[in-house]
Amino acid sequence: MSAAAIDISGTHPGSGSGKDDLQLTEHLEELASEWTQLESAGIGNPYHGFLWCKAFQDTLGTAERSQPLIALLRSAGRPVLLLPFSLFTHNGIKVLAFLGARFGNQNTGLWDKAFYEAVGPETLRSVLDRVCQESSADCIDLQNVPCHWNGRAHPLVLDNAQLSPNPLYRGSVTDTFEDVFKALHSKSARKNLTRKQRQLQEAGNYEIRICQQPAEIEAGLEAFLQQREARAQITGIPNAFSGPEARAFLRQATQSTALPVTPNTTSAPLKIWTLSVSGQIRATYLCGQDKGTLHAYSNSVAHDEFLKNSPGLVLIREIVEKICADPDTKTLDLGIGEERYKTSWTRPEPMCDSRHSRTAKGKIYSAVQTAKTRLKSRIRNSDRLWAMVKNLRKMRASGN
Repeated sequence: MSAAAIDISGTHPGSGSGKDDLQLTEHLEELASEWTQLESAGIGNPYHGFLWCKAFQDTLGTAERSQPLIALLRSAGRPVLLLPFSLFTHNGIKVLAFLGARFGNQNTGLWDKAFYEAVGPETLRSVLDRVCQESSADCIDLQNVPCHWNGRAHPLVLDNAQLSPNPLYRGSVTDTFEDVFKALHSKSARKNLTRKQRQLQEAGNYEIRICQQPAEIEAGLEAFLQQREARAQITGIPNAFSGPEARAFLRQATQSTALPVTPNTTSAPLKIWTLSVSGQIRATYLCGQDKGTLHAYSNSVAHDEFLKNSPGLVLIREIVEKICADPDTKTLDLGIGEERYKTSWTRPEPMCDSRHSRTAKGKIYSAVQTAKTRLKSRIRNSDRLWAMVKNLRKMRASGN
């Protein structure tokens, strides 16, 4: 699909003109300058940033033959909304979903702040209608959108929204570390985690590092990949990063530098935090920074003699302590999906799934996906059913 300029008739709050211009393109580089401008000045999340989406499309997207479709809305000649989509066909039904959604986290879009605060549902429906029409899509599938975000109900939470199976885990880090630690952990939990940290320190060559140089980035990433694979074999939990394309995606996301066409972007989307003891990396955390929020993306831990000292939990403690001391970081985002380490530092915030259907086939797809989401939510929120899923994973990993 080639780029096309589209006018949306009508007015809306914050527009500043009678018509807005909506451009669709499958070529990410074509919008790179305005994309990164909106990233820098607006509100969004790292998973919809230009370099993140380019890293996905260059690797996993190409392998999956993903057809990107980037929608950019301009108002009075300036970008106010960017939605990175991917177009795919499912049983003859053409569907738009967020680009690289299964390797991202929450989905928000990139917004001009004033436009986000003022935009109404009619404008969003008009945008989604035109995106569907110009792409010949039957449905737009908007999954894992925060129900409430940046001071209001998210505009992409539509009337037919249902709760996503997994919430998002976020917490404030504006207080001192001591206050945050005390507020979220019992006295015994604080004592236990501090004891484990001390034992790791006493083992020698204890170091927390944010990888900067190419060699240490590669070493940190290699440790992450090896530790994730070992965990998958032990627990049966699928390793999303086992394939060569997924590994290539992480290498580009952690090592890419600013391109000439992206003057507002200066670093890779992900930084690798590592905890080392006795000269070896025992835990890692891949994190992205977006203005005042640290987005903790994915982590790993070595299954070795130091596992009893919980190096993964100690690394998270070190990260929280460091960002509490950073006046520019206000929020810790641990992503979607419940884990014990997440609930010890953050609180769940609901996510929503919505679908905008243009055709009868799109409505069928929407109904099926709604039923699947309902079933996933029932399983995930049932202690008995979720325990069964975890036991089956372990049995499969052990070959039984």
